[in-house]
Amino acid sequence: MSKTNADADTISAVGNWFPPPRYARPTFLLTTSLYWICLYLYVPILAPYAEYQGGSLALVGLVVSAYGLAQLLLRIPVGLFSDRLGRRKPFLALGFTASIVACIWFVYAPTPWSMVGARFVSGISACAWVAFTVLFSSYFPSSHTTRAMGYITFCNTLSVMGATFLGGQIAESFGWLAPFWASAGVGVLGLLSLNAIYERPSDKSSTQPSIGRLLSVLKFPELILASIVAALGQYTTFATIFGFVPNYAVSIGATKAQLGILSMVGMLTSSLAILVSSSYIVPRLGPRVTVFLSFFAITLGTFVLPFIQSVTILYASQVLAGMGRGASYPILMGLAIARLPDGDKATAMGFFQATYAIGMFAGPVCAGLIGSRWGYPELFLSTAFVSLLTAFVSLCLPPKGKQSS
Repeated sequence: MSKTNADADTISAVGNWFPPPRYARPTFLLTTSLYWICLYLYVPILAPYAEYQGGSLALVGLVVSAYGLAQLLLRIPVGLFSDRLGRRKPFLALGFTASIVACIWFVYAPTPWSMVGARFVSGISACAWVAFTVLFSSYFPSSHTTRAMGYITFCNTLSVMGATFLGGQIAESFGWLAPFWASAGVGVLGLLSLNAIYERPSDKSSTQPSIGRLLSVLKFPELILASIVAALGQYTTFATIFGFVPNYAVSIGATKAQLGILSMVGMLTSSLAILVSSSYIVPRLGPRVTVFLSFFAITLGTFVLPFIQSVTILYASQVLAGMGRGASYPILMGLAIARLPDGDKATAMGFFQATYAIGMFAGPVCAGLIGSRWGYPELFLSTAFVSLLTAFVSLCLPPKGKQSS
């Protein structure tokens, strides 16, 4: 770096933060895309495939929920050890490796019960999202944390959208197992891309990972409230679009390709809602009102599901629910870590993501049990009630003027 560039970097520094190289953000977002494609390429056909293999709705719920269980158990340790090590890239590598292993396991899983184990391993891979979000936030000054979360969440949602669409098309053309093989290949590309990821050495935590250290970050009420709302929100998401909506779509005549389109429609509207929410809605309404309206939209999109008998109308319901998911999630992520020092952000993000993993685990399990006993109408109506509850709990979030930038 020339002296002129070095001086420019110094002048543009904010506090103890210095801007990363110009290539850092786009390169990181490319790797983030590979990560989510690897995790979600097969998700549109996962629950229907488990049912096709002979699993009941309750067992299908266990397959889906194992993803959340792994994150519930491991995301806090990942955050603690990441802060202790002062490094994020090793955890990114662990995420890609676990995802590749899970994909190969799915291919050779002889029964739906074996698929539970494979899905648990894919949940281990998803724990790396703690490190992804914290490393990307280090590319921005702390006053722009919510903006950083908006960018990476937009990348996340856009990548999942593309992955779920392609996964359905691949399954339609080449069979049930093809998306798992394709996902493993993307995982290998992701591992290779880590060589280009920029990480500035950060301060290691001065204390060993411990419960006391975790408790020290819980003095921030925004973290607690954002985590609770996110957990309730993930219950709905993993009981519906990442859970039983694809199965319901098959029951009303959807093809494998249409399953991919169904997921893509919801994710596309989520992506657009992220941009609109971060740029226009939150500055005017504040986080509390925005999140409340978001979950009210999700409630409506979920409530109408048992009354739908057309795949086209099913698409429309996921447009509404997708808008709510996209508008709310980056706000909650930003609130969770905005006011914490850098040395505690991975610990806080680990807590946030582990807490919302409770919803990822409980949603498919509870919905699967309800569906097995009473059927799809009760499954979706009970989930809509949880979403409505989430909307009212979100009223405890900071109003406009009290949110960190």
